[in-house]
Amino acid sequence: MTTLRHLTSEDFEEVYNLNLYAFHFKHTTESKEKMQKEFEYGSALGSFSGEQLTSSLILFPFEVYYHGQVFKMGGIGNVTSYPEVRGQGQVRQLMTANLKEMKDKGMVLSYLAPFSYHFYRKFGYEVTFEERQYDIKPEDFGSFKAPEQRVKRVRWEDHKEEIKAVYAEKMMDAIGPVKRNSWIWDNRIMVSKEKKLALYEDKKGAAKGYVLYGFSGENQNRFEIKELMALTGDAEQALWTFIGSHAAGFENFSFSVRSDQKLSHLFREARLEQKMEAGMMVRIVDMENFLKQFPFKGIEKQTFYLNVTDETAEWNDKVFKLVLNEGNISVRTVDEPEDKTFYMKASIQTWTQLFMQYKKAADLRFEGSLDCTREAAHALQSLLPADVPELHDFF
Repeated sequence: MTTLRHLTSEDFEEVYNLNLYAFHFKHTTESKEKMQKEFEYGSALGSFSGEQLTSSLILFPFEVYYHGQVFKMGGIGNVTSYPEVRGQGQVRQLMTANLKEMKDKGMVLSYLAPFSYHFYRKFGYEVTFEERQYDIKPEDFGSFKAPEQRVKRVRWEDHKEEIKAVYAEKMMDAIGPVKRNSWIWDNRIMVSKEKKLALYEDKKGAAKGYVLYGFSGENQNRFEIKELMALTGDAEQALWTFIGSHAAGFENFSFSVRSDQKLSHLFREARLEQKMEAGMMVRIVDMENFLKQFPFKGIEKQTFYLNVTDETAEWNDKVFKLVLNEGNISVRTVDEPEDKTFYMKASIQTWTQLFMQYKKAADLRFEGSLDCTREAAHALQSLLPADVPELHDFF
């Protein structure tokens, strides 16, 4: 007999031991303290076989930016099971119950980092973020110099508010990045004492950019750029000049950015080693409320019928009538479309990729995952922000 229930502080030791076993990581005081903080911040759900905890996950209450809007997002982490119960449907039960909890809490999106993309597609998630990874050699630096060097190495404790403000200003108009609160900054981004910070200030002393970095490798000969945020071109050039000043002391430099960010033109030689890698998965949790909050471009009255198939969240498995009229949005469910001119049918995975702008409507139609006319695909695409999803957090 399998039962589900929310976990309390009394269950923490069992959860921690389950994670130790399932993820094969070594127990340390630091690892236990880290998980304790995550357990307390999130909402943990467990599956019990009799009295024994055999599977669990943690739901984190996050928010994400989307072109000036802020959406509530449920971050899924620590999905674990003992090997002897895998394949018995416990994770499916946990994921299904968790989706309902997210909907009840007003979370319209959910993110997770998969061990298998194929596995989590069963629950309506799809790859939505990609990153371009650069490997830069010391001799590649030197193509430009900042107009004036205004970068200094700083301590997080002394400049945290300025750094938070730069991140927020840079990300608020993007698609998908996490809106970081103090818990995220302290327990996710700056938790490692090995990370280093450099800050750029303009002539008036205002912070306009920062780089978060660290050293790795057997001989600490790899310079890892964890995050580079610049609000102006001068800030970006100054930060890269600062990074380049380390060229003599390192064998290579690594940096990961969103999929469309091209850097080759900034360096002495354009043959930078780069590769694309899939990132975290996303799904729309609550289609109706997601559409009501979505920042469609203002137009004269337009009506769409969006048919959603969703095997895990039955409240999404419907036809939604979407009416847009000069910034006003009306969404309701219907049994049948009154007009099939702008009738569109797709799975929740496809709708997620479209609205997160991972793929365009025309491409989804071409590959067959979006069933609609060419006219409907063009009409809906024209109402979506023209951008590429990006994410700088991992959980």
